[in-house]
Amino acid sequence: MKNLPISVINFASNNEDRVEGYKKFIEYFNVHKSDKTVSDAGVSFDEMNGKMLEFFKDELELMSNVSSSIYGDDMARYANNPSVQHAAFEVVGIMTDLIIPDTLLKSFGAIAKIASGAWGDSLKVDVKPRDLFVVSKGSRGKRQFDVTRQYTGQKTIIPEPHVVTVGVTLYDILAGKSSLAESVAKAALSIETQMRYDIYDAFAAAMAAVTGSLAPISGFAQATAIARAQLVSAWNGGKPAIFLGTKLALSNILPASTNYRIDIGSEYVRLGHLRDFFGSACIEMEQIADYATEFSVKLDDDLLYILSPSADKIVQIFVEGSTLSNVNSNYDNADLMVNGTLIKSYGVGVATSAVASSIDMS
Repeated sequence: MKNLPISVINFASNNEDRVEGYKKFIEYFNVHKSDKTVSDAGVSFDEMNGKMLEFFKDELELMSNVSSSIYGDDMARYANNPSVQHAAFEVVGIMTDLIIPDTLLKSFGAIAKIASGAWGDSLKVDVKPRDLFVVSKGSRGKRQFDVTRQYTGQKTIIPEPHVVTVGVTLYDILAGKSSLAESVAKAALSIETQMRYDIYDAFAAAMAAVTGSLAPISGFAQATAIARAQLVSAWNGGKPAIFLGTKLALSNILPASTNYRIDIGSEYVRLGHLRDFFGSACIEMEQIADYATEFSVKLDDDLLYILSPSADKIVQIFVEGSTLSNVNSNYDNADLMVNGTLIKSYGVGVATSAVASSIDMS
């Protein structure tokens, strides 16, 4: 079971039932996201949905200090209570904080490092020098030789609020007519997708700005790719270099020899790309939809990146505080829906001492 973010641990401190409930929600969410009907433990989604709905109701009563029993079976009246509405989006905010860091790390762990802090904090990233000290040829008549000093640079990542407003019919969720996982997933996915866009845009801009000996290579060739991987590894202190790209981009990585045969049961056919190319791992970046333009995708399928993730990450993300919520009255809308605004404060920037390169196959 994954560890909970520190904000959730602090929120649920001294309450083991709460901690266990939020851990179970992660499993429940993952079952929903993968379109499975049964969890790895053999629990059906319907059963998990029922248990999480009960946990959600318990959290509402605990946070709002309003018992649903005083309303009997009338979930609509209970959901119309302003304290219950506010508590509902607070719980959704906590659940969003549970989901986002894990999914981002799985998608962008090779290029980005995520840090979090309290409200009012910012992230100061130390950029350490990658060169070595000067080694001079000495003599027995001198005490000191070439004096070397190194300085550590620093960049500050400032978080900014990112906001999404959603309309929810809360009483449908409380009555079990709508899926809790689906409601939370949509809100979390919206914020998560924007964070993905910001991470990739920062990374792509940084890689496009690389010049000199590490400037982008035009077209894929075996010898050139291996030479560039060696260069990146050498100047990252010998840390292994990898090839990173979408499935389509990675599919271009093939040995130059025409004697190399790929049968229908090969790893290349099963994965869509090689797992390893002359000692360098080939890591896939999951392609994502670009909702700004219908049926377009965000990641560039013509670009292969060469970098050393173990040396340092290119992009730094700082998440400030927890997800906040602001809720209106259901009577503000003719359809009795509640508009809830989720506020996620984060900053994305490029700060690294590592070097990287790319191959442009367009």
